Amino acid sequence: MNVQVLNKKKKKKINVRRALFIAGMLAIPLIQFGIFFVYVNINSILLTFRVVDPITGTYGWGLDNYQDFFYRFTEYPDYKDAIFNSLMFGLNDLLLVLISLVLAYFFFKRIPGTQFFRIIFFLPSIISIVIYTMAYSLMFKAGSGPINVLITSLGGEEPDWLLDENLARMLVMIYCLWVGTGYNILIFGGAMANINTEVIEYAKLDGVGMFRELFQVILPMIWPTLSVAFIGSVTTVFTLFIQVKLIVGDSFGTPRTIAFLINDNVMSNQEKAATIGIIFTVVATPVILLVRKLIDYVGKKFGY
Repeated sequence: MNVQVLNKKKKKKINVRRALFIAGMLAIPLIQFGIFFVYVNINSILLTFRVVDPITGTYGWGLDNYQDFFYRFTEYPDYKDAIFNSLMFGLNDLLLVLISLVLAYFFFKRIPGTQFFRIIFFLPSIISIVIYTMAYSLMFKAGSGPINVLITSLGGEEPDWLLDENLARMLVMIYCLWVGTGYNILIFGGAMANINTEVIEYAKLDGVGMFRELFQVILPMIWPTLSVAFIGSVTTVFTLFIQVKLIVGDSFGTPRTIAFLINDNVMSNQEKAATIGIIFTVVATPVILLVRKLIDYVGKKFGY
């Protein structure tokens, strides 16, 4: 009888310890979710309704921040330019996905020099973005940048790479293509490596060429991975700014994006930054969901 009582006590202690362990493990993500998602988002929403008196510094509540946003949107070009630049970077990211897909396929086919080119493409992904963007921007620095020196030595006129918005946008887009390709190649290459070799061999016996193999065999089998990359291209429209900030800085010709505008106002005008963020979140959520639905529809339509 005493043995049974002792066994029950041991089991009870074990169950209590197990429950405490599980509760502790669950508490960490729940606390993180509560602080960094629930609290931050509720606080951001409240900030959009807070109005600061510029003279007295006192707080009030109202829709002034939203009115100011739509007024600036209609009367000033900065918000429209930010949307245009963000869309351009999003399309550039979509192009990046397509280029990475083709390159990953060539590497999958083990063309000569595959290992060398894998290193070349993936190398920028393992270097710190601060170091890489610094080296990249110095190449186009006025007067001393090697690109400018080469152009002037050939008799050309030195462009204002970092002061002209169109040229600065092009530089950032080229940088994103170069740096992002290696990471996507790694992801797509991993998905292709998991394809059953018997499927590829059967396609070869059936006389399927490389073009048909890529689009009719490979693409359907890695469609889930590719669809995630496409959604990532859409989110780039609303999130890209660090590359612009590090390469071009905050000069007159900086191609500001939506995220850049929010970042610009975080320290100086939190209410304005929160308002921009909430409005574009309301816009981004249905857009991303619609793109997701469209990707799922395309996958079902073509058997992906």
